[in-house]
Amino acid sequence: MTIKEFPINLFSLLGKNMVFSGGGYFRLLPYSLLLPLFKKSPYVMTYFHPRDFDASQPIIEGLPWRRRFKSYIGLKGAFSKLDRLLGDFTFTDLRGASENIDWAGAPVVKL
Repeated sequence: MTIKEFPINLFSLLGKNMVFSGGGYFRLLPYSLLLPLFKKSPYVMTYFHPRDFDASQPIIEGLPWRRRFKSYIGLKGAFSKLDRLLGDFTFTDLRGASENIDWAGAPVVKL
């Protein structure tokens, strides 16, 4: 069996690789930083959860501060940020992306 991998995007910050293109990271980073990261990447794999766009979701009480921050940061502006991305870039689904990749030259990991 072959599994095709579409890795999530990273950028280097102070020598550490950081995710920028989905979920909480997308909500946390300002559009002014996301835009150049999206532009300089050869491709961008992004992902979202429905909750990433629900600013009115109830806040779970008793969460540790780190989990609370990660779960709720940037909810109010996430939908407008996504709307800007959709206007600034052309997107495709995984089938379309897969058809544009030379899989014969892709690395193979044997499990």
